[in-house]
Amino acid sequence: MAAILIVIIVVLVVCLFIGTPVSSALGFTACVTMVAFMGTDHLIRFGVVGFQQGTSVNQMVAPLFIIMAEFLARGGIAEDIFEVLNRVLRKVKGGLALSTTLACTVFAALCGSSPATAAAVGKISIHAMIRRNYAPSFAVGTVAAGGTLGIMIPPSITFVFYGIITETSIAKLLMAGLLPGIMLAVLLCISIMIRVRLNPKLLEHAETEAKKIDGEKSEKKQTAKAAAVAIPAMIIILLVLGTMYSGVATPTEAAGYGAIGAFLVVLFQRRITKKIFGEVLQASARTTCMILFLVIMGLTLSYAISYLGLAQNIATTIAGSGTSPWMVMIMLFVLWFVMGCMMDPGSMVILTIPFIFPTLVKLGFDPIWIGVVSTLCVEIGMITPPVGLNLFVLKSVVPTVSMSNIMRGTLSYVGVLLVGLVILCIFPNIALFLPGRM
Repeated sequence: MAAILIVIIVVLVVCLFIGTPVSSALGFTACVTMVAFMGTDHLIRFGVVGFQQGTSVNQMVAPLFIIMAEFLARGGIAEDIFEVLNRVLRKVKGGLALSTTLACTVFAALCGSSPATAAAVGKISIHAMIRRNYAPSFAVGTVAAGGTLGIMIPPSITFVFYGIITETSIAKLLMAGLLPGIMLAVLLCISIMIRVRLNPKLLEHAETEAKKIDGEKSEKKQTAKAAAVAIPAMIIILLVLGTMYSGVATPTEAAGYGAIGAFLVVLFQRRITKKIFGEVLQASARTTCMILFLVIMGLTLSYAISYLGLAQNIATTIAGSGTSPWMVMIMLFVLWFVMGCMMDPGSMVILTIPFIFPTLVKLGFDPIWIGVVSTLCVEIGMITPPVGLNLFVLKSVVPTVSMSNIMRGTLSYVGVLLVGLVILCIFPNIALFLPGRM
């Protein structure tokens, strides 16, 4: 069994190392495993899994949430949310950074993607902060950290992946990310308030400049106008989360409500054109096809691993070795940190969960809690220098800010998210409270 496992890992690592797309690497590894150790008859599993996933209702959740996010992102909703929060917090020290974090939190509940959240909010907030004399590293770091909430706060495409792979309730997984996501947002805001007081240079002349700029327009009128435009987006959040939590709608139905609601919002606000409509459908189709192919290849490899008994043997060996369950979990945290730096969250889930999920369940960890902490580990990896994914996303958004500034700005936020991970380990009910009451 050990030799088979080594062969699978070597083939997969070599494929990834030479630059093969993750889905293709998974499919090729599954193919080699079946031919070498199971017999060519098992290759039919590719077709079986493809048909099952292509016709599964669960596979409708991701594309509907993606369509919702595309409509809202291209309709300028992120700008509206940021404008409202900025005006509400304009008199608070570091208010622009706080409004950026809160805007990321709200947009995360409309988006489900970390890079998309960072890019959408970063386009407006980073330039606004730099224009008001915020330190560039502080401005970019704030957006990078806030953007990671996109894969924690529902709707999260990563949780959809995890639910499909582990056959865990997608609705409960989505709701499990809500309280941890809010907790992380609060921790980020607290860290911002502490930092601006301990290090005033982060906001040198910022407050004076903010008053000068804000004084250019009628405050009450502009705030009311921005709020009126942003309110429909908040209604969509309540609609999607409320229908899932109450059981009125399945995740697929809730995603459908969100997609239709997002389309109606941008339509009635006259923010959609034929070109934008076509771009939304094209982008959604591309992302959905990538997700479907990734899931099919991942589940096929998972079938091979399960058929050969590898996952079960790993679980039995670790459980019988006397190794502390938390020591195993800490090693996995490190693995997820590293993988979060190198690949997107969905790929990380599909690459690792089939191998280690049975082991963690056998060690007594809750499947829903595993999904939440693994997602948080990827969040941390996505802003960890030097190769975190969000760092490069923001570099493309603000090319004038050096990569060294971006990396320096994210380091303190890595520590904040690590504190959040420790809290979740000590108090797992933060993640399990809402799912337990559905």
